[in-house]
Parts: sequence; C-alpha cells; structure tokens
Amino acid sequence: MTMMSRVVLSGAVAAAALLTACDDRKPPAPEPSAAVQQAAVVEAPAVVPTEPTPAPDDLSTSRDPRRVVIAWAKAMSLKDWDKAYRFWGEQGARSGLTLDEFRARWGKIREPQFDIAEGRAEGAAGSLYYTAPITLIDGARRVQGEIVLRRVNDVPGASAEQLRWHIERLDLQP
Repeated sequence: MTMMSRVVLSGAVAAAALLTACDDRKPPAPEPSAAVQQAAVVEAPAVVPTEPTPAPDDLSTSRDPRRVVIAWAKAMSLKDWDKAYRFWGEQGARSGLTLDEFRARWGKIREPQFDIAEGRAEGAAGSLYYTAPITLIDGARRVQGEIVLRRVNDVPGASAEQLRWHIERLDLQP
C-alpha cells in the first residue's frame, strides 16, 4: 500500500488522524517519524507556519532526501519562490528558468499544496538519486508527476553544491 500525505507545514497529530480516517479500524497511534514531525499533513490549507522553512543550504548536509522534498514543498506552499528556486541544482539554474521566469511560471497557482508519496533511493555512476511521486493540488485541480533529487556520492574533491540533495527534475506543470 502506498501512503500519500499532504505536505504543507507541521503536525504529527494530523498525520495520525489522516491515517485513522483511511481505515475503519482504530489502530494505535504510530510513533511519528522525523520526516512526519518536520512535515505537514493537513486537511485544510489554512495552516499558519510556526517555524521558518529551512533554507536549501541548511539542508545541504542532510542524508534524508525526503526532508529536502518536504522543505521544498513547504516553500512552494508558502509561495516563497526565491527559496523554492534554490532547491534546484546550481542554486536554481538546473530548473532551466531564471528566477524571474520561475516566479512567473509558479506564481499563477493560487494555493499550492503537494501530496508526496514515499520515494525510492538508488545509486548510479557516482550519484545518488531519490525519486518520489508527487501531486500538485491547487483548489480542485490536481496534477500528478514525479520529483527527482540528486547528489554525488561522497568523493574527495566534491563541492558542497555537488554533495547537497537538490532537485534534478520535476514532472509537474503549474
């Protein structure tokens, strides 16, 4: 069974409520993972952030790519386009857009939220990849795609930019 969670801000309690709502049985409340505690699983978009979104550079040493995806989704949900842009490789340049183009492209969505399923990690030719199914939710509109993060393996001489998890590809159109 693939579990999807709406990632917006914070709330392990909301995550447990969502899991319970999906099943008629009343399972015991699971221990929330660090990702769930960092993430947000909510039913309503009217949640006010209580903590600032981590900057892409703050996550550069993270070994948890899902945490990076969740922080990106939070920045997007808050319409913090500058921060969301920097989650891409080369501080945004790998998106194929300038910062102004990125703002214009994504700025037309009203209340972006994202459902992000568990992803899978794999290695290839000196790099690590993390791929997760993702759904953009903007009101009644839903767009499904995939987000791919990449970082190089720990090799001598690799730059901080190469070692940080960053968005390599996103198959979503606003």
